[in-house]
Amino acid sequence: MKKILFTLTIAISTIFASAQCTPDPQFILPGIYPDSVTGLSNAMVGQSYDEIITIISPLDTSVIILGQSVPVTVLTIELTSVSGLPASFSYDCATANCTFIGGSTSCAVLSSPSPTSSEIGLHQIMMYTVTTVDAGLFGIQTQNDTIDYYYIEVVNATSVINQFNDYTFELKSIFPNPVNNNAKIQFISGNSADVVFTVFNHLGEKIEERKIAASRGINDIEISANDYANGMYLYSINNGTQIVSKRMIVAN
Repeated sequence: MKKILFTLTIAISTIFASAQCTPDPQFILPGIYPDSVTGLSNAMVGQSYDEIITIISPLDTSVIILGQSVPVTVLTIELTSVSGLPASFSYDCATANCTFIGGSTSCAVLSSPSPTSSEIGLHQIMMYTVTTVDAGLFGIQTQNDTIDYYYIEVVNATSVINQFNDYTFELKSIFPNPVNNNAKIQFISGNSADVVFTVFNHLGEKIEERKIAASRGINDIEISANDYANGMYLYSINNGTQIVSKRMIVAN
């Protein structure tokens, strides 16, 4: 089975049963709502967060088996495991074992009692699902899918769920800023690539350059500003086709 039947594009860290939620009746087509375009509402650091997610499982679809398109009936879609959420976030399914019956409408709750400043930064979410279908003459078939293009960014004011694709090349602000001694920079690459990281002073002089073997997803750069003079700097990343830059202040 080559075609992805259905992907649960939502973030979870701890799986429970019997969440107290009601699906949103405005949604009628198969999918996850809010969808990846709309995204989830912001979560304020220090404030409790709860969002109801409506899950509508498809009843049937088609897949490629032995080179031919075969209509199938979706029996179940199970979210088996998830990694990458900030520590304070959890996910509670309305169905036992986070298993959703084909053709059903259900819901789940994404929550955090209180996002903390220790969670500031980017957190890539890896989600693993197993879809079971009845393929008629081909019998019962299962498919394992991995969803790797969602991430949660936690900042001082909010935490937001985001998405990246194969073309993403995004640089995040350094933390902390102003920089005192050591700091961390994160960037997102849609593909594994060789990236050049460069720092310039306010005169445009290059004071640091590194070559980084970036992986798909979130990448970290640790810097030490002990030898930097106080002042404004520009840092950038270059993957050969795109250059993105941001400013930082050093105040040792």
